[in-house]
Amino acid sequence: MNHSYILGALALGLAASTNAADWPSWRGPNRNGSTPESVANESWGNEGPKLLWKAKAGVGFASITVADGRVFTLGNVDKSDMATLWSLDPATGAKKWSREWSSPLKPTMYEGGPNSSPVVDRSRIYVVIKPARIVCLEAASGEAVWERDLSVESPVDMNAWGIIGSPLITGDTLVLSYGTLGTALDKNTGKTRWTNGKGQAGWNTPALANMSGEPTLMTFGTNQLAAVRLRDGKSLWSLPFGEGYFCHSADPIVNGDSVYVGSADHGGLVVKFGSGEPQTLWKHRLLGNFMVGSIVRDGHLYGINNCDVKDKAAALKCVNWETGKVLWEEPGYGWGSVIALADKKVLLLSDKGEVTVARVTPERFERLARFQAIGGKCWTPPTVANGRLYIRNGAGEIVCFDITGPKAG
Repeated sequence: MNHSYILGALALGLAASTNAADWPSWRGPNRNGSTPESVANESWGNEGPKLLWKAKAGVGFASITVADGRVFTLGNVDKSDMATLWSLDPATGAKKWSREWSSPLKPTMYEGGPNSSPVVDRSRIYVVIKPARIVCLEAASGEAVWERDLSVESPVDMNAWGIIGSPLITGDTLVLSYGTLGTALDKNTGKTRWTNGKGQAGWNTPALANMSGEPTLMTFGTNQLAAVRLRDGKSLWSLPFGEGYFCHSADPIVNGDSVYVGSADHGGLVVKFGSGEPQTLWKHRLLGNFMVGSIVRDGHLYGINNCDVKDKAAALKCVNWETGKVLWEEPGYGWGSVIALADKKVLLLSDKGEVTVARVTPERFERLARFQAIGGKCWTPPTVANGRLYIRNGAGEIVCFDITGPKAG
């Protein structure tokens, strides 16, 4: 079951580093599920590209972060009630350092373990330790800078899984999905700047927008889409969406002066906010994400629909951003994920560890390669960084592939 993975050689005859990029945050360098890296060679067949190394991080669903020559992820080793943050060598998978904290496995309706992903900003790494402990460390050494346990110091009504969304860092502010519409901390000291409400937060990471020249958070709460002013946490407007169900895991996606939110229970919604007041462009049940959000490219959404379908029937869809019209669909991805590559290509990871590389346009879906990369439950999206592809499953098995050359062997 542990065959190889995906992507491929970087552009025609160019060195692997030409379009290389770190992946320092949840959903990539731009927090939108995209990378400037590309695939020029999908000739691996069923064997996939060269497997460089394997590692075990422990049970969990935190994604893999890559920055400054280090690989980071979290897991509860041996299903313990201790969460371990790993710093690994990207070339070999060897441990550089690790740190651990008391953190309940809590396998409620899933295997348990960490859900939020580490985020690297400059020389520091920021980590959520279940349920609501926030830790800042020196990325090079793991030395502690500051730590807050929000569940003790600033309690709110929290779901059984704790903070699930990953930290969002912008400027000197760190934003968390904690409290009804979020909490902001000073990233340098951990001091709380504001908390908007004491209710349960959404399970996603807010998206940053610009509304009338004001940095604004698009926040997908348990039953609403809301615009929250970054500097002081003031609610600017809200629209009801996702009422009656609190598990909204996919992040809002900002595209210019409009925003998309999707839910497996309520479908999708695009709202235009350019005038400062929300205007619904469309709302329907034909594209609703569950675990991981869609990507946007050239005025179109590409995402796996999990609304009103059985797991096996979940399909990648192309949807016009302005109108909501579905242009095509390609089934077979379950509760999987999609990331955007250069050259109009995407990388899809099914929830059972099968990888697909495809070229997508509003006119069609063209499959370029497909093969089994790893076994187990793959709810965590893959990471593409500096010519390597990283994948993990819920059990904490990690595989790393060289995507700069031809097929394995």
